[in-house]
Amino acid sequence: MYTFDPRHAWSRVLRASVTVALLVCTAAAFAAGPMEEIKAVTDKVLNDLNDPAVQGDAKKAERIRRVRTVVSPHFAWEESAKACLGKHWRNRTPAERTEFTKLFSGFLQDTYAEKLAVYYGNLDRIDYKTEKILDGNEAALVRVVIVTKKKVEHPVEYRMKHIGGRWQIYDALIEGVSMVKNYRDQFDAIIAKSGFDGLLKELRARK
Repeated sequence: MYTFDPRHAWSRVLRASVTVALLVCTAAAFAAGPMEEIKAVTDKVLNDLNDPAVQGDAKKAERIRRVRTVVSPHFAWEESAKACLGKHWRNRTPAERTEFTKLFSGFLQDTYAEKLAVYYGNLDRIDYKTEKILDGNEAALVRVVIVTKKKVEHPVEYRMKHIGGRWQIYDALIEGVSMVKNYRDQFDAIIAKSGFDGLLKELRARK
């Protein structure tokens, strides 16, 4: 049976840097620009991870908890879930959409928080490049470059929407690889083989 691999297409980046931190950091308020808000939330994540009170293997779970606490409110989970499910979204019942969004967001948060807690120490710096506002201030693109201690550069493009008075990320491209497209391709394959119930089963198994 086809199963999706969370490392598919992103494994280089997840191993090499703290890209995860920036995938889930987004704007906290509409008053400031998207880039400024990304900087602020990113600083919060990294400051929490550098807290002496959460260093060492014994504190790994606490580091993961802190990352989830910071990033969870700032990601457009339903928008991302809808985009990742693609054409299959419109045929789902409200209950199915709710369950899929909950399972999908939980899976992503756990995956990224755990990777970040392990790899954040490889970060050298973050170069904030450009910000572009689209669709009458309803969408934005923010481009940054993550540089590791080995001076390896990883370009990241955030795709953001203004939802409920705040900027939120619904997709991110790392070195040209879209999170949404990556998972949509995998989910399409699972649904083609095992149906939507098979996809839910895959996600439930990763709780």
